Amino acid sequence: MNPKYKSFLLSLLGRWVFQTLFFLNKVSIKGEENLLKLIKSGDPVMLCVWHGRLLFPSWYTRNHTTLHIISSRHPDSEILAPILKHWGYRLIRGSKEMTEIFKKGGIIAVTNDGPKGPARIAKSGSVGLAIKNNVQIITVTGSATKYWQMKSWDRFMLPKPFGKIQIVVSPPLNITNKPSTSEEVQLLSKFMNHYQDMADKLTRKIP
Repeated sequence: MNPKYKSFLLSLLGRWVFQTLFFLNKVSIKGEENLLKLIKSGDPVMLCVWHGRLLFPSWYTRNHTTLHIISSRHPDSEILAPILKHWGYRLIRGSKEMTEIFKKGGIIAVTNDGPKGPARIAKSGSVGLAIKNNVQIITVTGSATKYWQMKSWDRFMLPKPFGKIQIVVSPPLNITNKPSTSEEVQLLSKFMNHYQDMADKLTRKIP
């Protein structure tokens, strides 16, 4: 089968499956006021997410704002891209586009451990870019009481029907000074994992 045709069929099926699964779960939100406050302020925002939990912030955030998402040419992104576009997201590539969007007070989602991992360890660059452009950094993530977990590098989580989905929205990351590269990786990873662990504990699941 033609790879483009295959990606189209998978994305079409995925869109239907994802929307159905969220509809068949009870969804709870913790920290929603953090996102709403930032949207109201008009400040630029970098929304940091883990690749394995990308589905949760993607489904949730679409109801609140126009979001730009960094998209790579990795096969996973080619499948997810049409789904994200259908949900109203705008896909971008490269730091130049990011800078222009931040100047306009936009919100950009970044998968900080993508596209190939290692899982739940942030790559360097995001914090420095945020400081340079006076951008607020938050993380949005989620977990579920019932789920499938893929045997991929990111342990991608897909909620099963008839359970509870927990979404967690963090307050902005407090940055006082520009960190070194190693400090940035540690700082952002610790920040994101704190709220990921919170979501997992709220669903009594520690994958």
